[in-house]
Amino acid sequence: MGIIVLVVVAAIFWLLAFLTKRRFGVLGLALAAGALLSMLWSGQLVGIVERTGVSLASISTAGLVSALLVLLPALLLLFSGPSYRGKHGRVMGAVFFAVFATVLIIEPLSSAIALDAAGRAVFDGLMRYQPYIVTIGVMLALLDLLATHTVGGGRSKSRH
Repeated sequence: MGIIVLVVVAAIFWLLAFLTKRRFGVLGLALAAGALLSMLWSGQLVGIVERTGVSLASISTAGLVSALLVLLPALLLLFSGPSYRGKHGRVMGAVFFAVFATVLIIEPLSSAIALDAAGRAVFDGLMRYQPYIVTIGVMLALLDLLATHTVGGGRSKSRH
């Protein structure tokens, strides 16, 4: 069951990135910023959310807050910013975004679902390689951002 949930979550992330045509560079760095925000603020926000009395049946408040903090910056940027022009870039950017986002929320996701032996093995494997995947994701995001060209920069050229 856990593997199916993981694949569905990754597919949703892929679809969002593919349909919006947004570049991985901006989205990947937003995910990294969200991971940093989650690390810094999830503890305090969990306390606030729990004091309001909001609770979900099978999802821990800590897991939900952590996942939302990781994803929120990138989700906001899905609707603005640089985009891919070609289909190949869209597909690859969406793959990178799906993998990066899924790996960044793997811990809260694993606490929210019941895992069988196969699911536990996959989740544990992803957790073991998470630092490497995140490092590669940040590097790919930076490279993609460097490949983004802006046209004009808002300045007009005068002819003499």
